[in-house]
Amino acid sequence: MAQGSLSRRSFLKLSAGALAGMALWRFDHPVHASAAEVSQVSLADLPQKAEEAAQKSALVAENWQRLEDDVASLHDGALQRKVQGVLDNPAPTFLKQYGAGDAARVYDELQSKGLIDPAKTDEAHLLPPIEDAGKTPQPFRTAPGSGYGSHHPYPGGLVTHTAANVEILKGIYQAYQTVFGYDCNYDVAVAAELLHDLAKPYVFQWQADGSSLKEYTIAGTGAHHIFSIAESIQRGLPKEVVVAQACAHNHPGSDSDAKQVEDWLAAASILAGKDPVALGLLTRDGKLTEPIGEEGFLVHLGDHDWVLSGFAAKKCVDYLKDYATQKLGVAASDTKRINAVRNYAGSQFSYMRLYQALTQGTRQADALMVTILKK
Repeated sequence: MAQGSLSRRSFLKLSAGALAGMALWRFDHPVHASAAEVSQVSLADLPQKAEEAAQKSALVAENWQRLEDDVASLHDGALQRKVQGVLDNPAPTFLKQYGAGDAARVYDELQSKGLIDPAKTDEAHLLPPIEDAGKTPQPFRTAPGSGYGSHHPYPGGLVTHTAANVEILKGIYQAYQTVFGYDCNYDVAVAAELLHDLAKPYVFQWQADGSSLKEYTIAGTGAHHIFSIAESIQRGLPKEVVVAQACAHNHPGSDSDAKQVEDWLAAASILAGKDPVALGLLTRDGKLTEPIGEEGFLVHLGDHDWVLSGFAAKKCVDYLKDYATQKLGVAASDTKRINAVRNYAGSQFSYMRLYQALTQGTRQADALMVTILKK
């Protein structure tokens, strides 16, 4: 790692300061309870469709309201309306312009510019399936926070993940104000964090067995990131917001790190059919325009909920598989039923809360499971 470079994992070194900043933040809206009510069902009545699990979750509803409050906290009314419009319908509308052969043409252009690796993503898997590019395949509220083996992979996980990220970002924003008297653009930073994973409802569509669709990569990162940037470009978000959003997966603090952000903006522009130079996203030589806004650094730091929640998810998935088979009597071969247990538990109290119980012992976790599920 080059001197001065800050990887996503290096964020752990800053976590104590970030949490301190969060404690200092004063909200303009009421603070919600940290533990939402749960709803107990029998194994026979367990929601089989992932979307239904999210719809039955007070946790998801509570954090969806938190996101709407965050949108309302933006000072720019036009930006408010654009961001809320995306959350209400996170459809990949940039695909509306695609006709026969356009996906192949885009794939070829990405490949010619070194922005896609055919060994990892072939042309057939460039775009997830969708019937109507103007209509999201699922609501923002029901999507998982990531792939089925990663952070918040349960129905409604995208809501809890995004809400946590925005809270982290606001804590850092306030810490910089308090310690340094440093003023970043609140609207740009918060809007970019709210939108950073807007394509996950499209990418991580729920499957019949209760798992989510596999994700492929573009420009060296999860395709959802590129699709999210492309959609923000398509919907006319301010260039400052688009660039800050592009920084979610890495910061532009060194030439090599900035190159990643530049590649993501270039790939997203190709997908959206837009000129990044004309939009002010990149210079003619493909570089970020100067001066580089600080908001992207905050968005990148804010997008680190995954560090703990990804680890917690792996532990919880193992536990829930064992719980389903050993405590509930679900056959080990019944993947659909096991996934239904996973999805309901996550959407009811999150894998974070379950992992906290696990750290206190399996009995604590079992006691928590009894509050939502009976044989």
